[in-house]
Amino acid sequence: MAVIPLVLPGEARGELNTRSWWGLALLTTAMAVFSLVLLGLMVFKIQAFCPFCLLSALLSLTLMVLSLVGGAWEDRGQLLFRVVMTALAVAVVSFGWATAADRPASVVGKGMPLPVVAESSPTALALADQLTKKGAVMYTAYWCPHCHEQKELFGKQATAKLNVVECAPDGHNNQAKLCATKNIQAFPSWEINGSIDSGVKPLAKLAEMIGYKGSPGL
Repeated sequence: MAVIPLVLPGEARGELNTRSWWGLALLTTAMAVFSLVLLGLMVFKIQAFCPFCLLSALLSLTLMVLSLVGGAWEDRGQLLFRVVMTALAVAVVSFGWATAADRPASVVGKGMPLPVVAESSPTALALADQLTKKGAVMYTAYWCPHCHEQKELFGKQATAKLNVVECAPDGHNNQAKLCATKNIQAFPSWEINGSIDSGVKPLAKLAEMIGYKGSPGL
């Protein structure tokens, strides 16, 4: 939005310049408000610190300030009205989304992860046994969708065999202090042979990480 008016020639530049400033002001306002909502979730709900999230919020706020200060606004009252209305609309939608995304405690219990529904294959069961024998640990948080995805790859029977550590401070049977000691910053994270690797892992990758080749299909 900032660059396009600079590269257009003649009258087109002037016509688009005003619209560009309005677009910048309203879009960056929406970005800043949504970033603040996400920061609130990070602090009060997730209870974890994400430096990149904080950087993103600061950049969004900076862009908003630059847009509001840098524009040649003829009617600042109209600017204030549109900015406030945009901020309110984004805030309402954002809080609605956050509320809908937060699972009711009555469904699975407070601090409890979603139940795993997939059935475990013999391959997954064998791999889970080997991971446990090798001392592998999966660090998770009950609210983490990627953790649930990882568990579904194993299935419910194999997941029950895994050494799973709950890291969320408000999670059921959590070991938050252990997770802090291990410097766990992303979920799920796997600790295998003393090394920690984050992200959802295919079963074949996990088998490779522990040097296991005994089950077909991996």
